[in-house]
Amino acid sequence: MTNYKIYHFEDDKNELLESVRKFDFLRGLPGGWLEYSPPRKVIGYGDGSLYTDEGKKYGKYWKNTSWSGSTPATQTTAVCKTGAIPSHFLKTKILKGVRDALRDFGADVDDSTGTGLWCNYYTQEGDIISGHKDDENYYQRNFGNQPLFVSLTLFEDGKIGEEDVARFQIKEGDNWKQVNLSHLSLLVMSGGIEHRVMKYLGNKFRKRYNITFRTPIKREEDIIKNYRFFGNFGRYYRKTEMLFVPPKCFKNPENVKSGSLTYDRNKNICVSNSGKEYKMISDGSYYEKVLKGHSRFNDKLQIILNPTENTRKEMMEVIRKKYGKQVSNPPGSTTTVSLILMMTD
Repeated sequence: MTNYKIYHFEDDKNELLESVRKFDFLRGLPGGWLEYSPPRKVIGYGDGSLYTDEGKKYGKYWKNTSWSGSTPATQTTAVCKTGAIPSHFLKTKILKGVRDALRDFGADVDDSTGTGLWCNYYTQEGDIISGHKDDENYYQRNFGNQPLFVSLTLFEDGKIGEEDVARFQIKEGDNWKQVNLSHLSLLVMSGGIEHRVMKYLGNKFRKRYNITFRTPIKREEDIIKNYRFFGNFGRYYRKTEMLFVPPKCFKNPENVKSGSLTYDRNKNICVSNSGKEYKMISDGSYYEKVLKGHSRFNDKLQIILNPTENTRKEMMEVIRKKYGKQVSNPPGSTTTVSLILMMTD
């Protein structure tokens, strides 16, 4: 069975490139362990909405998604605003192009296909992606028992051809194989293939955009996995808007009331709407690193005390009562607060 194939998207006027140049790329977001921010510029789009081939949006969507503030600190929850797929991008007909490629490949395609966009912008010679697979259980299996994704390549210079292309590689057996991705190429590939982007070699570096179209597992199949699919943006691809924390993040937690506070990174304090100040921990702990890491891109980061009225077991009982017993058991990275937010979004 073929596991990948390269197609070409026709765009003589380079409207697609002009559209992607408008994306809100960021560099240095904290990442799942805070220390491991993506070594490239990134942004994520998609909110759970369904889209027709022509780009018409409909259906239920998530306003926010969430994940643990960091892998070792599951008592914290980072909340991100979702971002709908930009309308100017959809007007290029790229979504239909992506789905047509998948149809030709033999994949199952519907209005959820390709509605999660992981976007990368390689602007420096050292920008990479380490070897990994994209076959997590929150991806839709749309090719037999495999998840497929489509990778769009756009070079900043807009030149067609396979000279000085990125060092994109896939693993075949024990060996890595170079796969040349030219401007406007659409790579359809199984998420079960290990792949990577190596550091550029030579003296003809070309800045490159890479947009990968992923398909989430459907809400009706597993609401938690659907939520986790889009929540994954918060780990690497979107800035944090709110951070839920335990009382131990405050120097004097007994004085703190519930409600939203604004974090002042420079003073390491939280300020209420009335101007009252609360000192935060400065003990070098991982919780302090979570506060500092998630506030780097948001000088109005909202800090909220973890709610105490719902346990994880109670939330899962509520969710299964509403959505059915087929709902999966979420890992620790989907915190109790995440489950509460999911049910109230």
